[in-house]
Amino acid sequence: TTLRRIVSSGKASQNDIAFYFVHWFTDLAGAVPTPLAGSEKFVLGFPLKVLCSFVSSFSIVGKLADFQSETQVCENYLRWRWEAQRPPLGPPPEGYGAIAKMRLIIMAQGNSKLILDAFKRLPEGDRRILSEELARTGC
Repeated sequence: TTLRRIVSSGKASQNDIAFYFVHWFTDLAGAVPTPLAGSEKFVLGFPLKVLCSFVSSFSIVGKLADFQSETQVCENYLRWRWEAQRPPLGPPPEGYGAIAKMRLIIMAQGNSKLILDAFKRLPEGDRRILSEELARTGC
């Protein structure tokens, strides 16, 4: 994409990236216009928790300007979301299956402890496949 090319060239600042995402965000908000009623897409179409997570993630995406790879930005985002979980889950996981665990708690949007317990109880083969697939498609 054009954004990727500009970021890769080193010519994009954090402000440029933030502007791009805010512009994209407002495009999404206006995708289903409702004259005189405001943007119902965000109010009615997204759970508040999801919308808040999306907006607060802009600070992580801005790290692309710090010459971090997409993978580094993604992994930083996963760790940041892990650390923001309430109730706290402890330090972010490391090693085999770490990416899968972090992605699963984000996808679950709550009940993180139950999700992690269920992941732990999976048969080894299923846990291995899930860990590999979620690590492969992490960005």
